[in-house]
Amino acid sequence: MDSSPMTLFGYFNERVRANLHLVVAMSPIGDTFRTRLRMFPSLINCCTIDWFTAWPDDALEMVATSLLQETKLEASLLAHCVTVCKYFHHSIDDLAHR
Repeated sequence: MDSSPMTLFGYFNERVRANLHLVVAMSPIGDTFRTRLRMFPSLINCCTIDWFTAWPDDALEMVATSLLQETKLEASLLAHCVTVCKYFHHSIDDLAHR
């Protein structure tokens, strides 16, 4: 393989194009979202849009419990940490909807 700067730069560009993924998070509420979609139509044409819905409490509890079990906390402390994780999630969700 040729190791000239142009060849290496071309290889780098190929790898970036093949592996680069972007996540853009926007609130669908209000005129700002509609305006951005009009300004940048490729946000709809060239992207995958995921609409996230609210998580039920039992699902949040199961995820937090499974992830925190690796920490080997005692049961009462684990339960409190799970409660805090659910609170954080709901707080952020509330802020996102404002």
